[in-house]
This record gives sequence, structure tokens and C-alpha cells, in this order.
Amino acid sequence: MRASGAPVRCGHFLTSSDFHDRCLTCLGKQHAESVLVDGTCPHCEGAMDWEDDVRRFIRIFRHSSDTKLVVLIGNHDIGFHNEMTKQKLERFEQVFNVTSARILTIRGVNFLLVNSVALHGDHCPICQRVEEELHKLSHALNCSFQGAQHDGQCKHTENFAPTAPVLLQHYPLYRESDAMCTDVDAAPLDERYQLFRERYDVISKSASKKLLWWFKPRLILSGHTHNGCEVLHEKLYPEISVPSFSWRNRNNPSFILIWIFEINNEIWIFEINNEGMFSRSNFRLSKCFLPEERSVLALYCTSCLIIALITLIHLKMFRRSLHLTNSFLAKYKPL
Repeated sequence: MRASGAPVRCGHFLTSSDFHDRCLTCLGKQHAESVLVDGTCPHCEGAMDWEDDVRRFIRIFRHSSDTKLVVLIGNHDIGFHNEMTKQKLERFEQVFNVTSARILTIRGVNFLLVNSVALHGDHCPICQRVEEELHKLSHALNCSFQGAQHDGQCKHTENFAPTAPVLLQHYPLYRESDAMCTDVDAAPLDERYQLFRERYDVISKSASKKLLWWFKPRLILSGHTHNGCEVLHEKLYPEISVPSFSWRNRNNPSFILIWIFEINNEIWIFEINNEGMFSRSNFRLSKCFLPEERSVLALYCTSCLIIALITLIHLKMFRRSLHLTNSFLAKYKPL
């Protein structure tokens, strides 16, 4: 049965506002045994944390009904590969209506959305399923390029716009380090030459080669490292690692705006900033920065100091005025 309410580990939607009741209904003996052991239930705590995260996400990324919100799966959503479970993945997919591999076409531009946590290459059930789905999407995209959806092996494939996709994923493609990154939002100098760990900081070499070979993306957008970087893979495929949009992770967070339109049947991608745009082959990129955290803190401290000084000056003037008034009254006080 499905009803309005909060999702919990069992996958059902329960209307009760009491997390204890939800856990008891959902987990039964598992919940009871956990409570009897030490008086707490980790399953309940997990459900509460997850619902809090979902509420916070919805509050931060609220948007109008005519705006499409696209969510990618990352390690903070379902855990690193060794922590990823079928339950965590299904919970995320149900709440945000996503899958681990799909192509989303917007105004003739294909966006390939990939669960990069599942690109571990160790033949785990989730990884195998994602790789099989990616292979099917690659085949369908090639059929769309050839215009052969009704011929032979392409007969029952999905139809997409015949354009190279923009690859969107949480983990970057394989690179040794951030040594080549020189943007203003790149990693600090003392961190740029630290070697990345495959399958932890970046996806593996083999997974990267497969994605590039299967899809030949016009652009790759990734995150995870919290730092900005621009890389050209195989001298053909540009990747932009988007830095963290949080003052908790960096002093100068930024975000990307993409404006997509078509000129003479050719798709171009534009990113707009107050400082204008700069082009790179058939797309243009720039970044929009939030004020630096230290600048905001300095502004707050300066404002508080000014307010305190003005308050002290006014208090001093008030006391002086009060003293003059009392002196005047005392001088002309009637006998």
C-alpha cells in the first residue's frame, strides 16, 4: 500500500508522524531487537536523517513548476561504492524520480546522467546493471545518429536527438591529479599535486575509456573534488569539474548557468555571467561566484563595529544632553 508520507527503509510510504511507529511497522522484529539491545534503533535514526536531508534539499533548491530540476546520484546520497546498497539506491531513485543511467533530451540537446558511484568495475549487481544500461543507451544513440531505428538491430531502440551528449556525473573522469588546473577556484597549490585515488577521488581508467568510447560526449560536467578544474581528455573531450557550492567547503563557491538554443539547426551551449561569456568550440562557459566568505565575515564585523560606535556616540550625546538639562534646571530652580 502507498500513501502520502515519508519514505523509510522498507520502501513503503507511511503516514504516521512518529518515527518510532514507522520503524516498528516497517522493520518489525529487526526494530524491536535493536531497541532491546541498547535502547536505540539505528534504523530509525537512518530514516530520520534521510528525511531531514530531503526536506533540506527541497527547501534549498525550491523552484517554479515550469523549471525542471535534475538530480545526480553521488556518494553523499547512497554512500561510497562499498557502502552502496540496493535499499539506499532505490530510496534515492524513488524520492527524486531518477535512475542510474538515462538520457534526458532538452531542446534537442542530450544530457547523459550517470550514477558514477556504480562505475567501480568489480561486477557487483548494481554496477553490472548500470553498465548494461549504459551500453543500451550507447547503442540507441548510435542508431539515432544513423537514422536507422527501423533497421536490423536498431529496430526496437529508443530514439534520441542525433547529437553528442553532455555527460553529467558526480565523480570526475580519471586524471592523475589537479596539477593542470589553474582556475581561480582550483585546488590550493599544496593540494594540486596530490595523486588521486582511482574509484575514490575519480572513476577508474577503464570506466573513463568506456564512457568516452561509447558516447563521445561534447562536454563532461562533474564535481566531487570540491575544486574547479578544466581538463581535455584525449585532446577531444572537455571536462569541467564544478567546485562546491558551499562556504563550508571553500572560500569562493560558484555555480554554472547554461543557456541552450539552436542556430541554423546547430546546437550551441552558452553559460552566462555578469562578466560576459567566452567560447570553446560549440559551447561557451563562465562561472558565477558567490561573495568570498571572508569578505562577508569582514563586512559583518565592520557593520557591527560601526553600529556599536554609532550607538556609543548617541549614548554619550544623550548623557551629555541630559547633564546639560539637569544643570540648567538646577541653576534656575525657584527658591
